[in-house]
Amino acid sequence: MRLEPVLAALTAAGCLFFGTAQAAVLEISPVTIGLAAGQGATTIEVRNRGDAPVAVQVRAYAWAQSGDEDVLTPTRDLILSPPIFTVPAGGSQTLRLLARGGAAVAGERSYRLLLDEVPAISQGQQIVIALRVSLPVIIAAASPAPKGLRWRVGRAPGGETVLSATNAGLGYDAVQAIVVTLADGSRRSAVARGKNPYILAGAERHWVVDGHRLPAGGLRLNVTSRNGKSEQTLALAP
Repeated sequence: MRLEPVLAALTAAGCLFFGTAQAAVLEISPVTIGLAAGQGATTIEVRNRGDAPVAVQVRAYAWAQSGDEDVLTPTRDLILSPPIFTVPAGGSQTLRLLARGGAAVAGERSYRLLLDEVPAISQGQQIVIALRVSLPVIIAAASPAPKGLRWRVGRAPGGETVLSATNAGLGYDAVQAIVVTLADGSRRSAVARGKNPYILAGAERHWVVDGHRLPAGGLRLNVTSRNGKSEQTLALAP
């Protein structure tokens, strides 16, 4: 499946200050890096759409999830070349990624790459804003990973209706859309508590349904995720 490049632009939050703000505009492809079982290497293309050179540092982290938060731990499982580079205005840089022990992966492994702009020294009234981009890296298991999001609904102490999804499968999923339909036919949206749509294997994520103190009873849940669409009815207690 072809993944479209992402345009990672940081606009002028510095407009609140006097002077000018300089922001990098980087186009990165792919936005999700996937390695098949036994595949030990891949490449990432970084293109500078701005009008000034951009220096970038890239680092690799093992990626886990605790509650709705991502947990990143520095790792040497991934080798990046070059780890620091400068992309000229209008130019591009190919970043090479090598996975250690890629042929002997027993289960799916998840990582994140952090690409940080190395800001130039500010001069005069100019404000330089640093850019950070976080890219997921998934190394597939040797055999297909069973799929399995398990959903439940409950109430938070403040009365909010909270959807919980536990990934009981052996591979990651990513929730793209949730629609909640109440018994009276009205529809509600749900807002994720986490910062991204991913649910790693064994992790649990939460969404708050729009509307305070929804009535008890059955609600229909329609979910669109990386693994397809699903529909089920959940019971909301009083």
